[in-house]
Order: sequence, then structure tokens, then C-alpha cells
Amino acid sequence: MRTDPAIHPHQVLTTSTGQQVPIDREMTPIIRSLWRLGFTTSACCQNVGEATAGVRAQRPTPLGYGGDPFIDYHRGWALLKLPTPDAHRLVDMLAKLPPFSDRVRTTWQPGSWRMNVPLKPQGLAPYALLHFPTRQIPELADVLHTQ
Repeated sequence: MRTDPAIHPHQVLTTSTGQQVPIDREMTPIIRSLWRLGFTTSACCQNVGEATAGVRAQRPTPLGYGGDPFIDYHRGWALLKLPTPDAHRLVDMLAKLPPFSDRVRTTWQPGSWRMNVPLKPQGLAPYALLHFPTRQIPELADVLHTQ
């Protein structure tokens, strides 16, 4: 399986099962806190649009996604990908914690999170995608660290 090059500076963290995974450096405090709190994560990115543009520029063959509109839409947005039950538990926790309560409860407002569970022909995907403004990374890291 082909692995795309890392675009953002990263740090290698070790999961509870001993697997070593590269995590975008800005996201490492968030991932560490999520793991400490018992959440499972399957992917993260500190800036999806920037990463997609970087991967696209380095690949000899097209991505199959990641055209200019995709990149523009996702530039400045971080990503957490979690199993749906864990994502629901995280959003429920954040809904009780200012300043994230309004951000996860209200859609399409400045600072609001974009959250979805992809719909596939066989049903809902087993994971959720939580996109949030990159500028909220330090604040989210601080809030999770205190939990």
C-alpha cells in the first residue's frame, strides 16, 4: 500500500497497542489527551487543505480527489477521525465545555465545527470526521488536557 509523504512536521507516538504512528506536531497534544481519556483515533491532520495540496504537488499520479475547490474548502481546517461512538462521546463532552459548547452545537457559524458520518451504499460509515478551524488547535489541546 502506498503511503503519501508527510507534509506537516510530525512526531511519532506509540499507541496503547505498541504501534508507532506519525502525528502532525500541532495535533500531538490533542491526540495524547484523547488517548489518555480512552478515545480511539484513526487519523488526524492539522490543516487538511494544506496537506492535500502538498501531497498533490508531490505525487506523480493524481490523487483522485483534492482538486482546487476541495483544497480551498479544507484549507485552515484541522481533522480528527474517530470511530463514531468515540466521536459522539467527544462531541458530547465538548458540548458541555465552553468555549466549545457553541462550536459543536451550532452549524455554519464562524468557528463552528463541520462534523459528519459518511453515508455509503451499505449504510453509515463506522467513523466520523470532525473538522474544526486550525486556529482552535491550541485551545482544544488546553481544554482536553484539563479533563
